[in-house]
Amino acid sequence: MVIDRFRFRSMRTKITLVYSVIFGAILTLVGLAVLISIKINAERDVKGELAASVAVFEKLWDLTEEQLAAAAGILASDFGFREAVATEDVATIASALQNLGYRFEGVDALIVFPDGRLLQSDETVIDAPDGLLNALISEGSPSGVIWIDGTPVQAVAVPVRAPMIVGWVVFSVKMDSGRMSALEDLSAIPVTASLRSLQNVEAQAHQGSIVATRVLEGFGEEQGAELVIDYPRDAAMKPYQPMLLAIFGFSLAGIGLAIASGVAVARSLTRPIKLLDQAARAMSAGRRETVSVTSHDEIGRLADSFNVMQDNIASRERDIQELARRDRETGLPNRLALDEAFNAAAAEADPLQVLIIRVRRFQHVRAAIGHSASAKALELLAMRLQGFLPGETIYRVSATDLCVLARSSTTPREEAGIRRLVMACSQPVTIENETVDLLLCAGIAASGNAELVSIGTVDQAIVAADQADAGQLLVNVFDLDAYGNPVETLSLMSAMLGAMNDGDLFLAYQPKYGLQSDEIQGLEALIRWRHPVRGMIAPDQFIPIAEETGHIRQLTEWVVQRAIEDQRLLEAGGFSLPVSVNVSGRQICDDSFAMWAIGIVKNARAKLCFEITETAVIDDPTRALAIIGLFRQAGISISIDDYGAGLSSLSYLKQIPANELKIDKSFILTLGRDTSESLMIKSTIDLAHALGMRVVAEGVETEGALNLLREMGADMVQGYFISRPQTREAILTFFNERQERLAHVS
Repeated sequence: MVIDRFRFRSMRTKITLVYSVIFGAILTLVGLAVLISIKINAERDVKGELAASVAVFEKLWDLTEEQLAAAAGILASDFGFREAVATEDVATIASALQNLGYRFEGVDALIVFPDGRLLQSDETVIDAPDGLLNALISEGSPSGVIWIDGTPVQAVAVPVRAPMIVGWVVFSVKMDSGRMSALEDLSAIPVTASLRSLQNVEAQAHQGSIVATRVLEGFGEEQGAELVIDYPRDAAMKPYQPMLLAIFGFSLAGIGLAIASGVAVARSLTRPIKLLDQAARAMSAGRRETVSVTSHDEIGRLADSFNVMQDNIASRERDIQELARRDRETGLPNRLALDEAFNAAAAEADPLQVLIIRVRRFQHVRAAIGHSASAKALELLAMRLQGFLPGETIYRVSATDLCVLARSSTTPREEAGIRRLVMACSQPVTIENETVDLLLCAGIAASGNAELVSIGTVDQAIVAADQADAGQLLVNVFDLDAYGNPVETLSLMSAMLGAMNDGDLFLAYQPKYGLQSDEIQGLEALIRWRHPVRGMIAPDQFIPIAEETGHIRQLTEWVVQRAIEDQRLLEAGGFSLPVSVNVSGRQICDDSFAMWAIGIVKNARAKLCFEITETAVIDDPTRALAIIGLFRQAGISISIDDYGAGLSSLSYLKQIPANELKIDKSFILTLGRDTSESLMIKSTIDLAHALGMRVVAEGVETEGALNLLREMGADMVQGYFISRPQTREAILTFFNERQERLAHVS
């Protein structure tokens, strides 16, 4: 319905309006039906009367035509008259025509001679109209309508023979307003009759009238006429006006009654609904209001059901609130219950110490014994803690962590006491005849630090447990300095993203010098950040943070794109060299990054080398080695970076399909002073060559180190002795100056 498009704040208004509109629409349709029926019947009656009037006119027309034809025939057959016409005795003809006019009132008579002369009763001779003469000659005895000075005339012609046609007698009667009035008087209803030319039929309209017509043929080829009898529609409807007024009055009274009854019905329906609405709003606000409805109909039963529903909802809410404070697996109070207890204690200004007991390597325990058994192990651990800490509540705040709020005197607050508690609880538990070792660590935080950092005391204790777990400590107290400033870390990442577009972040390039060719054989792209406020920020300050926050992907993509662009500009300057880019271990196991990198390198036809570390392969060696293989197939070289700086594995070294091995600068800086390190470098070079890899030594700062590495068989060196990292413009100048020196020496 159209009403549904409007928004009503009151259902009573909507019911009243709908009820009134429907009833009003029904009354309107009934009234329209009655009006149309009356109109149709009235028009039908009037059309019947008009048809009768037309029939009367047709009778009169035919009767007049017969009378005129008879009179004209008598005159045309009179011997004396025929002789007068034949001899063209004008006086005798005029006298005869005048006598005929005396006998037939309103009839005009004239004689038309074959030569086209026309003699009237007053002895006037004129030329006959061409149409009249043609009709007489062609038809002999024509009859019909002639238009004379805009007035229609009914005419009948009879030839005068003596014995040949010597002329024609033409009798006519004007169809003027008098004749039309006589016809109107014969009708049973007050009609209006008129004759009009057939040429003007389409131009004339009878709006507001009921019309009946009859076409009258013309005299010979003369234009005919149309009889029009009309009657006003208003006059036809006038007898029914009292009935229509009565219907209109009844309709208004019915609509008023519908509105009044609609208001009454709406009030009776909406009152209990309003009470239900108020109760529902109160329930949504946490209050309970009983709906009191005394009726026994559907609304009364709805009110009773609503009251029952409120009781059931309140009961379920209590159960849900209790369940919301319980861990589903162990039944222990959860983090929500812990926060409520902590806030309640803090409101009493009671100093608190939060103790987090963590099960280390819990994921491995759960994988070995299943979720149900691991949850049972936590239950047993909580019971064990409860035995050492009577009166305290044990909470489960995460999958691996239990928590205790140290409030009573029985709870140890010193680190040594907590250490003894952790050691006492770190005992195996037996579940379904299986013994499970529980290795525990603990994090401690005091409520006094809550104002110094952006996280609460409970989260501080969790961070302390994270630090204890990572450092394999038994107990760890939250350290503000070790926690750092996460807000500053996030702002640093935001600034780094802005620096990519502002030009504060740029690439510096360090040449890789070939020991056998004495030529620069490549460049390593190194990222640099010139902060507008803090100055130069070292890569080891922001790259680890980018790793932790997940921004390393954006940073690596920016480096790859900038390296490709700079390589193209260097090539335009006459130096086509491969460029090495450091790629994070996260990206080595990222399929989407691999597809992106392969696509952009192929499209640019760039010569890139991705430098990775052995540790990047350790977490997921299957995926990492597969992606490295894709890089190799796409023409991207692979270099193992920082070899020897950490844990080096010959197994991974053999599996990684690398083109190049870079010896960490920590070995090169002491080259020549430590014989054992020289032996290790020499053996590494030989091993890499045996595996089909070239060797690059980093950190070459002296000519002696360069010569030793040449003797050991290293392929390339990189370090301050060759060149410091420089911008693209500076490295291009370095290349040009070096070429000039070589040309001068040669």
